[in-house]
Amino acid sequence: MSTVASRRPGVAERPPRERLLAAAEQLFGERSYRRTSVAQICAAAGMATGSFYAYFDSKAAIFIAVLWQVNDDLRAAMRAALADVGPSQRSRERAAFRAYFDLMSQRPWIFRIVREAEFVAPGEFRAYYERLARGYARGVRSAQLGGDIDARFDPEVLAYAYIGLGNFIGVRWAEWTSGGWVPDDVLGDLLTILASGLAPHD
Repeated sequence: MSTVASRRPGVAERPPRERLLAAAEQLFGERSYRRTSVAQICAAAGMATGSFYAYFDSKAAIFIAVLWQVNDDLRAAMRAALADVGPSQRSRERAAFRAYFDLMSQRPWIFRIVREAEFVAPGEFRAYYERLARGYARGVRSAQLGGDIDARFDPEVLAYAYIGLGNFIGVRWAEWTSGGWVPDDVLGDLLTILASGLAPHD
């Protein structure tokens, strides 16, 4: 089997902890938590097995670290995308969903890692989504104050609606489709649904 380092250019030049995280992410996503060993992670990272414990206490610890790295990467990608758009809620939705879908298309195994986290680390699984939802809820509340979203909706409800829509559109086109990518027309349909369903009504 080819190593993660060979499949992800530049991994070999990263600091050791980052190499372990990158290797673990792909192996957990492709093989599952149960079928991945610390020795396999180290081999994929190009490191001796004994070096692993200088950075992580256990396989469970690196799994949780991978989950939070994914969370950080998603939030950073969406934050960067939003920095380049105007205040319009529809523009912000398009930019955020496009950034989310693009990252998940590049690393489709992320979906499987997050799903498995519900059983491997249920508390972390819940915290993962709560952290995402807080960010979405802040954006929803801002859009409500600006008149772009009906103020009668609970921001937390809409935050989880955004998460659910994004997750399953991503799963269908980015994970289930070989070489998957969420097409622009699919994103367009999603945005139309949001524009029709969330816009203020007289």
